[in-house]
Amino acid sequence: MNKRVTVICKDFPNLKMVSASETDQDSLRRWKNDHRTSFFYQEIIQPEQQLKWFQKYQDRSDDYMFMVEEDGCPIGCMAFRIIDENTIDLYNIIRGDSGTGNVLMRDAMHVMLAYIKERFTDKEIKCDVLKDNPAVLWYQKCGFAILEEKEYYIMGINKKDIPAIKIESKEE
Repeated sequence: MNKRVTVICKDFPNLKMVSASETDQDSLRRWKNDHRTSFFYQEIIQPEQQLKWFQKYQDRSDDYMFMVEEDGCPIGCMAFRIIDENTIDLYNIIRGDSGTGNVLMRDAMHVMLAYIKERFTDKEIKCDVLKDNPAVLWYQKCGFAILEEKEYYIMGINKKDIPAIKIESKEE
């Protein structure tokens, strides 16, 4: 994503979602490596691999990677990308350090879902989640349901189940 997007919600005054920048790459890489057993790609990501991914990410206008900030400090990340004319795929939903609470990440998920719902009204929201990912229950608490079971779960959320919260977004 080559634009800088910021999303806030007055219901969660300590929370801000900001597009990831080059300076965030070490945190993103560390968090992904720390939680790699919860993701499809489970190899250790090296700094040069992360930078290569970020450079490609910047060229994709349909890909949004947010840093989740609490009082200005990054505590996690979450992303979505437009897969086709009907579908948005959520990915890299990662709580940063273990001291970060699930509740704040749930609030961030609701903010991101409200942003998606506001901007992309006609698209389904889904995510692929490994069956042994401990976050399966967290997704369900956020309103997601298992839509299909393969060697992993395809989870989705009905837009009517997205909490009605008012967000403000700014693109630069």
